Amino acid sequence: MIGLGTLLFLAGVIVLIFGILRYRKRNWPRRKTQIVIISSILAIIIGIGIIPSSETEEASNEKPKQTEKTVKKNDKAFIKTDKTFSTNDEGTLTIKGETIPGGEVRLALEGATELVTDADDDGNFEFSLMNFDQSREAVLSMTFRGETTEFPVSLSVSSGYETKLAEEKKAETERVAAEKAEAERVERERLAAEEQKAQEAKIAAEKKAEQDRIAAAEKAKAAETKRAEAERAAAQPDTSNKQGETVYITATGSKYHYSQSCRGLNNSNGETAVTVDEAKAQGFTLCGFE
Repeated sequence: MIGLGTLLFLAGVIVLIFGILRYRKRNWPRRKTQIVIISSILAIIIGIGIIPSSETEEASNEKPKQTEKTVKKNDKAFIKTDKTFSTNDEGTLTIKGETIPGGEVRLALEGATELVTDADDDGNFEFSLMNFDQSREAVLSMTFRGETTEFPVSLSVSSGYETKLAEEKKAETERVAAEKAEAERVERERLAAEEQKAQEAKIAAEKKAEQDRIAAAEKAKAAETKRAEAERAAAQPDTSNKQGETVYITATGSKYHYSQSCRGLNNSNGETAVTVDEAKAQGFTLCGFE
């Protein structure tokens, strides 16, 4: 059926040709010829603008009639498709088929939730399964006018996708192994660092203990020396304030004595009393028994 846009387009072309021919023969008024040509061009433009919308409207009006006709003809439920399907190399499995236009088609897959789709106006339906990595059996079904039909199909993984899965699994295994090895290396380094730190701390502690022992020994030695000096000092008479005191010397001896009963005078034949300063001035020294 010819639409309004097409008629306007054809009429515009015819009138345009007619106006051009008249213009060439110059037997028409110039003003009238211009009006005819301009009108024909406008008709062509309007016709071109109307044609797509007219055709679309006609198509939309006619298509339901064709669908209705198909539904009436196929008055029983049916599914037309292949018995086996396989994934592409990217793991996508596509199931295509034909059934009643607008019919609801179900896909029951082992170990998965049932999928549902509607056929288009031509009766075509399609299921797309992404990352399909395990071959299994499935059943397509549809119900029409109370009648249900089922169609079993076999779904498989292509060799190309199996290869890809194997490579991905290998890569994942290698990645996990690498991460594990790295974690173990880091742990070994951590333990080694802790052991080294503990060893250094032990050495430092032993060194400090030795230093403390030496310091304690030196301190004890110094204390013992000080104690011995104190004892010697306590055993000797304090002569700091006795320089003017009387001491006793002998004509044959070299020592001076504070007491006439000193053991150093036991064999003396006689003592002479002098001061400490006088005794020291004559070269006498303190008796060791004092």
